[in-house]
Formats: sequence, C-alpha cells, structure tokens
Amino acid sequence: GCVKARAGKSLPVLSYRGQCKGPGISTQISKLRILQTCARKHNRTLSVIHCGEKKVAAASSEEAGQLHYPRRVRRVLKHKGTECSSSTIDYQARNEKELQQLVNVIPDRLRERLLLHDEFKELIEIVLDLGRSPLARFPSGDFVLSSEVVTQDDIQSAVSLVGQFGGDNRAGIDRCLHRISCIRNRHGRIVGLTCRAGRVVPGSAELIGDLVRKGDSVLMLGCPGVGKTTALRDICRLLSEECGRRVIAVDTSNEIGGDGDIPHCAVGLARRMQVPEPDKQHSVMIEAVENHMPEVIVIDEIGTEAEALAAKTIAERGVQLVATCHGNQLENVLRNPALNEVLGGVAPVTLGDEGARQRGSQKTVLERKGPPTFSAVVEMASRTKWVVHHDAGRAVDMLLAGKQPAGEIREMQADGAVTLLEQWE
Repeated sequence: GCVKARAGKSLPVLSYRGQCKGPGISTQISKLRILQTCARKHNRTLSVIHCGEKKVAAASSEEAGQLHYPRRVRRVLKHKGTECSSSTIDYQARNEKELQQLVNVIPDRLRERLLLHDEFKELIEIVLDLGRSPLARFPSGDFVLSSEVVTQDDIQSAVSLVGQFGGDNRAGIDRCLHRISCIRNRHGRIVGLTCRAGRVVPGSAELIGDLVRKGDSVLMLGCPGVGKTTALRDICRLLSEECGRRVIAVDTSNEIGGDGDIPHCAVGLARRMQVPEPDKQHSVMIEAVENHMPEVIVIDEIGTEAEALAAKTIAERGVQLVATCHGNQLENVLRNPALNEVLGGVAPVTLGDEGARQRGSQKTVLERKGPPTFSAVVEMASRTKWVVHHDAGRAVDMLLAGKQPAGEIREMQADGAVTLLEQWE
C-alpha cells in the first residue's frame, strides 16, 4: 500500500495488533477491517505499509502532518540505516543544517558575507577559482563574496576539509547531498572548486508519481541544475518506502544517496550501490540485478554506449528502470549514436518508389530499430514543469517522421497539486 500524510505537526498511531491511540482514544484492534472502521469513526485516514512480511497501519487526521510509525516499525527502520522513516523528518531544518556544513568548507573571510545574503537558503553553488573573485550563485544571479581574489591557501584549506576526490574529480560531505568538484591544472594540482548545494525536496517526484507507481520505466531528460537528481531521490523514497518495492540506486558520484557509506534518509528504504570508478557504472548496474534481486533500479546519468546496453539488459529481465540521461529533449538522445539504444536505436531504411511517394519523403529514411528500453520519457523544462511522453516508442516514431511527438505538459503548483496544462496526440 501507499502511505499518505499531510502537512502539520503530529498525529496518532494505529498499530496492526495494538491500540488506536490519540487524544481521548483507546480502542482495541485485532483485524485490519476493524482498524479501517475505527479510523473512519475517529475521522482518520488509514494507510497501510509493509514492514518485512507484516502489514502495519498508520493513521492521519485532516490536520495531521508527519507520519509516525508504531514503535516496533521504528526499530526496524532504524536498523535498516534510516533515521526512522523519511516521513517523520523535518526536511527544511535538515536542509538548513546541511547547507551550513557546506558553508563551513569555504574560508572564514567569505563565510559571514554569504550567511548575510537574502537568498542564502536558496544557494545554488559556490565557485572558488585561483586568482579570481569568489562567487556564490543564487537564482537571482551571481554574487561576489569578496573583492580579494582566491589564493592557493584558500583552495587548500577547503580541500583539506572535503577529503579525497574520486576519479571523476568529485567529492562530498559525509551524510550530506552536496557535490564538490575540482578543476586541476596540467600537473594535477587543484586550482578551482565548484561547491554545489544538494537539497531534499519531498514530493518533487509527484509530477510523474502515477507513472512510477504503476511500474513504468522512465527516462528523465533535462539541462544541468534542473532537478533531475533531486527527483530521482524522491522516486527512491516513493517506491521503496511508500510502495514497498525493493529499490537499488546505482550511485556513481554519491549524488543520489549522499557521501559516505550510509545513504541519506531522503532515499527512504532504497539501498545504494556505490561505483568505484565512473567507467565501471555499467558493470555495477548488471551486478545489482544479478546479486540483489531488485524490483526497481535507479540510475543517475546514463552517458555511454555500455551503460545504454546495460540498461537494455536490465529492462529485458523485467526490472523497472528510472534513469536520467544526457540531453535536454527527446531529439537530443535520438540523435546521439551512443545513447539512442535506450529509445530503441535508429537505422536507415530504403523505401521503394511507391513507399516514398506515399510518405512524401526521400527513399532513405530513419526508423526505430526495436522496442525502447524505457516505456516513458520525461523532458524537464524546469523544476516544476515537465513534458511527459507516455509511449516512448510512439513518440520516437513520430519524431522520426517529422511530427511533434505525442505528450502532455504537467506543472506542479505551489501547494503541490499537479496540473495538466496541455496535451496533444
């Protein structure tokens, strides 16, 4: 079942074999049917989750907010490495705390000016380049942190607090979602840092919640910074914690589950497999399927032909896939010979005179070679507006025929409601 909770502060708990506890409420519960009746009687909304092999029920009222599980469930969730359930966490407070940890990396002389900025909580990234003024990037634009240029000591100080960079020149902060990337000179010395802030945005996956809940494999496209990884985290949480599926995230740069060996609570109960080197991502993808029996695999950035073929292999085994890919739009992936295999591949076909005349085209045309790896494709135009192609194969065929691919535009409102703006066949 799926757990639903509303914004607020607290709510009672209904345990499957226990009591319905709330203000002035104490009712013995023995069966789920009676539990549902009790919930209706006291104006509660009942949701059922799975904890191991047992069903556990939790209730919420209209004014309720965070979902609290029975004590025995909290013990199980805590044992699995989560801070209880992600539903009980104040994400705003956690984001602020983790943002402070990112700020602590930069030199003291820059920190105070950054903390006083009006948009501090919306910080996108901090840029430190040797010999240039340090910058902080916000939605409104760049902000110069100091008129004094960045020195080698400034960079070394930050690097000493971050730790070792991987083969992809990326590092992180333990149990945080931030990404710190370095620029090296030709001799391997670090001369620049990009410190990107990572945040939890619960509910960000609801724009395609209907697709992933019913088991569709979804490919997500979008420019850097549009929120692809943020959405993947929420999909991990939604499918693992709310829908009770076995989810594994193949986390090449530790951006989905955060740095360190314990995954961030934002991914719910999803497990995480780290990748030792970026060029080994495809082998870890296959290893996840062969060794850990997942129902869902989540991948951040399919970027090579080997990874595209690995994704195809996984899909052929009946595992649901949710992944991001290089490219802003469907056409970008289709025109990329290394990646178009995830959309079924493209091959030239020679038509006869009659066929070319009927189509009104040249005798040599491009057509899809086979079924796509993903059943649906999502183009993320912005954090709140996505273009959804429900049938990836049909969308590709229409695009190759010179037509606008069938799809719809969805937008998330400020209150979290999803609105259908436009639809075309």
